[in-house]
Amino acid sequence: MPGPAFATGESVSLHPIEEEDHEFIQRGRNDPSTRVPLTDTSIRTLGDVAEMLADEEYHFLVCARGEEPEPVGVVAFPWVREESNYASLMYWTAPEHRGEGYVSEATTLLLDYAFGECGFHKIAARALVTNEASIAALESLGFEREGRLRDTFRKDGEWLDAYQYGLLADEWLA
Repeated sequence: MPGPAFATGESVSLHPIEEEDHEFIQRGRNDPSTRVPLTDTSIRTLGDVAEMLADEEYHFLVCARGEEPEPVGVVAFPWVREESNYASLMYWTAPEHRGEGYVSEATTLLLDYAFGECGFHKIAARALVTNEASIAALESLGFEREGRLRDTFRKDGEWLDAYQYGLLADEWLA
């Protein structure tokens, strides 16, 4: 069971990640439909997940709201440059919970926190050009496409491009 909610929206809540959440995260990250869009070729053990999350303050478990919060995914800033108030966004939902709007709502909660409370200046994100759902989510949140990264990831013997996105604090807070 997830710990107390950090932020709450209409249909999701964000929770700090606890050790008992690692199995859910391992299962989600190892699923090819999650791993490939994240451009992560590593298969994660529980130990790998624990190590990946050690001392990470901007990683949150996304839970569907209900009588008991149900883990559905993760939203995070896996890379933060504190001196320039810049972070890179990452998110995923378990396959059985996709298409329900959880990514957009969870990301909104994280961006409100990052820009409103933490003073971040810019959040960046990448999406493979083949990941229409992620592209749609980023653009609906106001992220601007800043460029195309050629031959960024290899899938099934073919190189894929990725789009680079960015969102500035004044754009989000306006």
